[in-house]
Amino acid sequence: MHVRTRVVIALLCIIGVLGLFWYIGHYRRPESTELISQIPSPPNTSSVPSAPALVAHAAPPGAQKQAEPCPHDRTDNGMLRLSVRSVSTAKQLGFWTPSPGRRFVIIEVMIEAITDFQLASSAVLWLEEPDGTERTRSVATGALARPLLSVSPFRGEGVSGQIAFEISAQARDVKLHYDPFLARQLTLCVSVP
Repeated sequence: MHVRTRVVIALLCIIGVLGLFWYIGHYRRPESTELISQIPSPPNTSSVPSAPALVAHAAPPGAQKQAEPCPHDRTDNGMLRLSVRSVSTAKQLGFWTPSPGRRFVIIEVMIEAITDFQLASSAVLWLEEPDGTERTRSVATGALARPLLSVSPFRGEGVSGQIAFEISAQARDVKLHYDPFLARQLTLCVSVP
């Protein structure tokens, strides 16, 4: 094979893999967990001798499960480290303007590989507003000075760049989620100015 043909085939393979990761990241969302609301009652058997019953006690009305604190600066899952370097807002990016009642938030992130064979990609980053609304990466990200590139950093290396999201104009505290293909999801709490 000619060298040019090999290069074209290698580029097509890389584009295909990146496209696969984008597709998986774009359509994959965390599964919701269902809580068991009732404990099934045992069958009514009068001929069986009674045995001590196990009773589940409900938590007192004022007690709630304490949520784990949401990190603001950086977090990792043992394979990747995600950190936020800066957060800003804009009313326009390039020739893109947000929908009425929304604004652009620009987040500069750093994604570092703790182990080999990791993918750093803006395709698997999304924001969650306080009401639970999820916002994917805005197409206006292309107008940023340093958009986050999709790369495969080696262990100890990383990539940084900016990503734009279109969020509600009232949203101040949002969650940035990064959902890598083969590792645990990362979440950072971000304060929007």
